[in-house]
Amino acid sequence: MKKPFLLPAIAAASLILTGGLLTSWMNSRERNEQLHFENEETELIVANVANVHLHLFKAGKNLQDTTRISALSDDRVWLRRGNYFLRANLPSHSIFMSVPITGYRRGPDDDGALAITVRSLPREYPPRLFSDMPEYVYIPSGYFLIGDRLNPTEPHYVRLGAFFISPFEVSNAEFREFFNDPAGYADTSNWTEAGQKWKSSYASQMTALLTPKDDRFPRFGQPDQPVTWVNWFEATAYCRWLTKKIGKGRWTFALPTEAEWEKAARGPDNFDYALSMSLSDDEVKLYNWKKNPDAPITVVGIKETPASYRPNRYGLYHLTGNVVEWTQSIFLPFNQQHPFVNEDRHRHDPDLPGQRVARGGSWYSASNAYLYIPYRDAFQPEHCSQDVGFRIVARVVL
Repeated sequence: MKKPFLLPAIAAASLILTGGLLTSWMNSRERNEQLHFENEETELIVANVANVHLHLFKAGKNLQDTTRISALSDDRVWLRRGNYFLRANLPSHSIFMSVPITGYRRGPDDDGALAITVRSLPREYPPRLFSDMPEYVYIPSGYFLIGDRLNPTEPHYVRLGAFFISPFEVSNAEFREFFNDPAGYADTSNWTEAGQKWKSSYASQMTALLTPKDDRFPRFGQPDQPVTWVNWFEATAYCRWLTKKIGKGRWTFALPTEAEWEKAARGPDNFDYALSMSLSDDEVKLYNWKKNPDAPITVVGIKETPASYRPNRYGLYHLTGNVVEWTQSIFLPFNQQHPFVNEDRHRHDPDLPGQRVARGGSWYSASNAYLYIPYRDAFQPEHCSQDVGFRIVARVVL
């Protein structure tokens, strides 16, 4: 026969044990949270839906200064303040994803985490105007950090869907094809209303019209060199023509938004210049920046670029230097209180008036301040000069 006090005693002991375990768990959690706070850490949460091998790296001052943290086997890891990136090893090549950490629980997701989804490469890539042109570069969806890190109120996370971007600026040969096509430059349907008004009053100065007899041809007019002396209206018209000519209802081509351009330019390393965090004497050599209007080599073309210049980790060339590049975006301020919204119609509507943002600096930039990735040039859309060109993005029509 059981004694009447035994069951209550067991129950009381169980409650004491459970309470002790709960208290121990809570104390351990509080200690861990305190450590995360002291180390200025944010939790990275990875959804590896592609089921591929992932490696985590800490970015450094340039492409070579990189530290491999580990093969990422867990889907959650706490990271200290700094710039990191993920490399997803796929059969054909690797995908890189930016992981910028700005402090304790400073991520854009729930509880201040930073969540990343790793997906497989798309099965289809954008068509190209000429078959011998380099393939577009795939930029995966996800967050990146936009804005000038030297201004503490400016940097903030922006999430972008996946897009493709050309590894080089649009060339003279490509733009000449647009100019010579009866359904191209002359077709008013390719132009904004303001662009049509400009075209009816002014003649283009584009370098795509230079011939070998012109004195400027070796420096600006060769087929693979980036087209310059092209204004925003002309660049936008080119994109509309290209969409109709080769998009086939499946692809659209456009100037990149400011956010798309900056994500591509910073690369997964979150650099302040296309290939580095600073511009030392050695690092200046990485970019086509001469400040000399009489230099024998000015803009660098597609053919000669790989021999003298390197791409960023995404595979893109000349995001710093060579030519200043038009973006789609109207010049509007943004900061942490008023963050950049990539889908904002008033920021990107091609029919709205306003100065357009150009980025990246050029061979002709008078100061290295113009080469700083967050630096924003702003020009009227009819502006053109010997150091302004553009590159394009491609998106799938959903």
